[in-house]
Amino acid sequence: MSYRRTAPVPGGRRERRLRASSRNRLTRQLGVTLAVAAFAAGSFASATADTLRQSSAGESAIDSAAVAPVEAAAPDVEIKTVTSEEPVANDKVTKSDPLAIKGTTRVITKGEAGSELVSYDVTYVNGIEVSRVRYISVVVDAPTTEVVSVGTLVIPKTTAAQQGSNRALGQQMAADIYGWTGTQWSCLDNLWTRESNWRTEAGNKSSGAYGIPQALPGDKMAKYGSDWLTNPATQIRWGLAYIKGRYSTPCGAWSHFTSHNWY
Repeated sequence: MSYRRTAPVPGGRRERRLRASSRNRLTRQLGVTLAVAAFAAGSFASATADTLRQSSAGESAIDSAAVAPVEAAAPDVEIKTVTSEEPVANDKVTKSDPLAIKGTTRVITKGEAGSELVSYDVTYVNGIEVSRVRYISVVVDAPTTEVVSVGTLVIPKTTAAQQGSNRALGQQMAADIYGWTGTQWSCLDNLWTRESNWRTEAGNKSSGAYGIPQALPGDKMAKYGSDWLTNPATQIRWGLAYIKGRYSTPCGAWSHFTSHNWY
């Protein structure tokens, strides 16, 4: 037996059943689609949240590592005792000498520096010296005080007349005591004219030589009188004796003077 399906009658029961069945299939398909979409969205959100949490945790670890405090090592402090030998300066004192020409000086006692051993507490930080404290010293060689005499005597300058009389006195004494006349007198006159111009107060501030014969030091002339500072006769007597003992004659002294500029 065979039959042929015919189209449902519009508005009939068959048409209504077909429409209802179609609506049910569409509703089920839509529900499945929405469920799958919701599951996928939830999985994505969960994965994203995990990723963000991991990223946040990693950044926190990095930040913590970046700002972790660095502790400095404690400084190396060391204190040592250091001993060294050091110089000790000597003192210098002056004494007035009323018998020496004002402004002239003479060393009576030569001064010398001493030495001492000095101990220090030396503090080092990381090998570098930062402080040094002296706490004890012992003198090894005591210093010697230098004593210098300073002349205070003021003598009036020799006048031209006095120079002339001093010269005349010298000529007379040279002839009377040693028989030096003529050429010997000329040598003596040239020598003492160059040295002092026959002035009793003539002084050499550089060497300390003094008087008509320029005795060095001047107080050598005290052998012939305590008035050696002002008395031309005392000075001339000493000068003549000095020339006799060292050069034999005034011309011998003059020859040495012209070669060395001193006699």
